[in-house]
Amino acid sequence: MHPRIRRRVSVFAAIWAAVAALIVAFIVAQTASAATVPAWPTKTGDVTVTSTIKVSGTLDGGMKRYCCIGTGGQSESQDAMFELADGATLKNVIIGSPAGDGVHCAGRCTIQNVWWEDVGEDAATFRGTTGDSFVIGGGAKSASDKVFQHNGSGTVHISNFYAKTIGKLYRACGNCSTSFKRQVAVDNVILDSPKYVVGINTNWGDQATLTRITLINGKSTHVCAEYQGAPKGSEPTYLQDGWGDSNCHVTKSDVTYQ
Repeated sequence: MHPRIRRRVSVFAAIWAAVAALIVAFIVAQTASAATVPAWPTKTGDVTVTSTIKVSGTLDGGMKRYCCIGTGGQSESQDAMFELADGATLKNVIIGSPAGDGVHCAGRCTIQNVWWEDVGEDAATFRGTTGDSFVIGGGAKSASDKVFQHNGSGTVHISNFYAKTIGKLYRACGNCSTSFKRQVAVDNVILDSPKYVVGINTNWGDQATLTRITLINGKSTHVCAEYQGAPKGSEPTYLQDGWGDSNCHVTKSDVTYQ
């Protein structure tokens, strides 16, 4: 082969090798970024609920379905299905519908691998005034308003959670009788068709830290909504969506859209 032709062949081969490498890298990147939606668990049995179940220590439901209490509506006067004492853990439970006012945490609590079939008023309300509470794993469907409501102070940690068709994953109370500085940390969650990820009150110094957020059908989702908290009986005012400011610790790179 003529030396000039050989050089041209070598150049074309190098170009095609580079193009192929870019294509492979793109495919790998797309595959890596696609979050896997968890399978909804299958119940292992049924537990009939007629009144609030009070938990001190740990209740391991063994993936039984607990049902039912309340009306399934938005009334805050409904009883909770579970009431967790300070330091209590609720784990491996499927909560049927209606679920009343969901789970109440009187203080620090851990909610692990708990699944709400249809959220009524709230999936869980955090009322403790100090310390950290944790939501680890699990999922929720059909929350017309909020999944997790934070009425007390301290920090709520939400990780490895899945939710579909919800208003807000988390809301720091914007008009409770007592105003606290509230904090939330959200990591590695998959939300399908959410309106908001979190809502916080900047005038009370609330802090939100969000990482590894995957939004399905969520191009118009408010990721970190900032509000002006109001006195009890009044409605908080939406101000803006925060990105990387003193209250919303999240950047565009922390959110993946699918």
